[in-house]
Amino acid sequence: MKDIYDNTHFRISHNTEEIDFTIDTLPSFAPFDAPFAILTAWNPNNQPLSLEENTARNEQLFEKLLEYGYPFDEALGYLNDHSEESYCIYDITFEKTIELAKSFEQYAIFYRGNNAVGYYEVETSHIVTERSLS
Repeated sequence: MKDIYDNTHFRISHNTEEIDFTIDTLPSFAPFDAPFAILTAWNPNNQPLSLEENTARNEQLFEKLLEYGYPFDEALGYLNDHSEESYCIYDITFEKTIELAKSFEQYAIFYRGNNAVGYYEVETSHIVTERSLS
């Protein structure tokens, strides 16, 4: 499973720009040079749902992000022919990301902290794959 995460791409729509990266090609400019998370509500615990169900779940996540006041951009996580609509959330702590991900029954999150970037299991917060930023 580590290979899947290592090769997943993200496309972020930020200020009219499309920014595409993987865990190994993380942008080094603002706002990507500070902590952020990428989170989706699609496919809880890696169980496929219909497009309609996934869209409704992501709308609920969108409403939560507005309620909490986090700045965010739309994102797309993709690998080969699989993709999931997501959000790139700025100025969010690891703990709050885990809490949100648990409420949407996600298996893992992408998180860029101050010292490392990686994928982390939601239930345990254990590292799936991680890179040092030093």
